[in-house]
Amino acid sequence: MQRQPTLLNSCASAATAAEARFRIDYPEPERRAARIIALDDRAAGLVRSLSGQHWSGGHFLSFESPVLADGAGDAAADATLRTPDGASVLLSTELDDADTAVMVATAEASAAAAAVIGDACAARRIMSAGLVISGGASGGASGDGDLDDVVAALRPNAMVLVVLQNHRDVPEILSALRV
Repeated sequence: MQRQPTLLNSCASAATAAEARFRIDYPEPERRAARIIALDDRAAGLVRSLSGQHWSGGHFLSFESPVLADGAGDAAADATLRTPDGASVLLSTELDDADTAVMVATAEASAAAAAVIGDACAARRIMSAGLVISGGASGGASGDGDLDDVVAALRPNAMVLVVLQNHRDVPEILSALRV
């Protein structure tokens, strides 16, 4: 028995009206309300540059400082974030309508920043992810010890944690998250 090769246009030719009725007509996925938050100055430069691209619902922010609650001692209840245009906003306000928070960090990131954001996301049941750029936002090398500290700080505060070798991979990951 001789087999015929499958041609590249075979699937396209199976597009009659009778066959088309079996196709699943699935709506476009809903717009994601993501917050991309840089945890340090080097990551902030990358996040600012990404904010100028076309995204479908992402807010790009930089961690500024924790805001202590009255009588909370050392526990931070909120944080001040900075938008790419320099405006100051509260983390709690930004997370009110968010469904995803992506923390972007380099070896200079603060464990306190990751803890504040992670705790706020957990309290609101918001999916949190951490992107650690091992080469820094500029692509330069960083010490492995510093990177280990950042990974250790992000691990309990992010549901998903990815260590990247190159900052150029961040846009692809954000696209995969439908930011």
